[in-house]
Amino acid sequence: MAKINMCFEHQVAVKVFFLNTDKIIKKPIIKYLRSDPEGILEISLEGITKGKWKVTLEWNFEDKEYSLVKDIEIPYLESLST
Repeated sequence: MAKINMCFEHQVAVKVFFLNTDKIIKKPIIKYLRSDPEGILEISLEGITKGKWKVTLEWNFEDKEYSLVKDIEIPYLESLST
């Protein structure tokens, strides 16, 4: 299964928005995730179709709000559909 791995310095709970920039999928896909105690966050790409996406992560830590925005492209791979 395809995924994005990220590493934080502490455990985080994040809200992840996937916005399809190809405009094939109009509504954003939203996932609520939590990293492991060491701060490793795995974002599964299951249910995300091939194409160009803007991925936004939002979280807070010690009463401060943070966000990270990345543009990604998910290629068509046989292994993604199996």
